[in-house]
Amino acid sequence: MSYILPYIFLVFLSIRNNKRFSKLTIIFVWIFLVIFIGFRFEVGSDWNQYSSVVDIQGKLSFFEILTKGSPPLYACLILLCAKYNWGVYGLNLINAGIFSGGLVYFCSKLKNPLLGLIAAYPYLIIVVSMGFVTQAGAIGIQLFGLIFYQNKKFKLFYLSIFLASMLHSSGILCILIPIFDQMRRIKRKSSLISLSLIGLALGTVLFGFVSSILTRYFNSYIVTEYIAYGGFIKLLILSTFAIIFIFLSNKFEVTDQQRNLLYSLSILSILIFLGSLTGRIGSVSTYRTSLYFYSLILYVTSYLPYTNFLKISPKDWKVFFYLYNFLVLFVWINFSNHSIDWLPYKNILLENIL
Repeated sequence: MSYILPYIFLVFLSIRNNKRFSKLTIIFVWIFLVIFIGFRFEVGSDWNQYSSVVDIQGKLSFFEILTKGSPPLYACLILLCAKYNWGVYGLNLINAGIFSGGLVYFCSKLKNPLLGLIAAYPYLIIVVSMGFVTQAGAIGIQLFGLIFYQNKKFKLFYLSIFLASMLHSSGILCILIPIFDQMRRIKRKSSLISLSLIGLALGTVLFGFVSSILTRYFNSYIVTEYIAYGGFIKLLILSTFAIIFIFLSNKFEVTDQQRNLLYSLSILSILIFLGSLTGRIGSVSTYRTSLYFYSLILYVTSYLPYTNFLKISPKDWKVFFYLYNFLVLFVWINFSNHSIDWLPYKNILLENIL
């Protein structure tokens, strides 16, 4: 019930309010998520791993941590938490703040912010932010960047990619978003072919680089088994949302720049899914890379109800997404191989207060 009750609360808020987030709502939701994610205790498959990293690498110098393969910003967080004896709680809290800030800011710019937040809850919030701590922080930074990109603030977008990659190396793959955006808009066939080849080569190099890092960090028996059983389904779901957008793109009430962004996210999502079918791309790498494109699901969930698709009213579409995301949450809690690492939910702040 610890995971169900917040979801029911979000649905209740969504039913009562379809408007944009007010500043007060943004602050309230951010604080709730920081407490919910950042003060958890022994929740998530990587809890012991991150706890050990802070304890062991916190005794090293900055450059020694870098030689272990940790990105610079991650190394700074480890040293900061070690210096002030914050331990894994400090690392969780800081990344929870970054992730939650990016998510709430991103959702606040959607047509239906609470519906986007509901779409993020079952997996992006519960599983990713509580399981993949530093990558969740990188995703939070990327979510800021996506809003910069759709507003044509490209310098801030590239800065966000840089910061995300400094926290988690895989964040550099977000550079593929503008590359595919430019490729799609080129009209001259010769230029398109040339840029496609360049983009493919760059993407392959970047993916190979990040793949080696992800495999080194996460290629344990437990993670490999988890990906094998759950990764394919999640990639299939992501590609399904991508196909929905591509076929209904003209019905989405978005700006031209938003549409360009959504096309890039959709194409990349489909390519990752197809890549996973070939068996040539490691399952850990494809799955962890796809998390940077999960925002597509939030976009589609927020805008699809207003497309009149299948002549279904916005109200009925919202009910559908309430039930669909509840089903995702229920199935993951009760049938996932590793949901046991999330159960029972414990929160050190609330336990001390109560």
